[in-house]
Amino acid sequence: MQEIVLAAFSVLSSLLIVFGLVLLGWYLVWKFFLSRFRFVRELLGGMSESSPVNDLKNGRSRMKRIRKED
Repeated sequence: MQEIVLAAFSVLSSLLIVFGLVLLGWYLVWKFFLSRFRFVRELLGGMSESSPVNDLKNGRSRMKRIRKED
């Protein structure tokens, strides 16, 4: 009986560790890579106006407008 409990515990703990590592990996990939693409953000729930990527794009377009005026 003790071996069955130990085997079940080891299987469940292994699955939890693997699931946690997969979630951590997806979070890091989202944070450092995928969130930069507007298409992926739109697929996963829309776009927020205050995202750093949009602020960066707006800043670049303002810089282009200023340069064109000079």
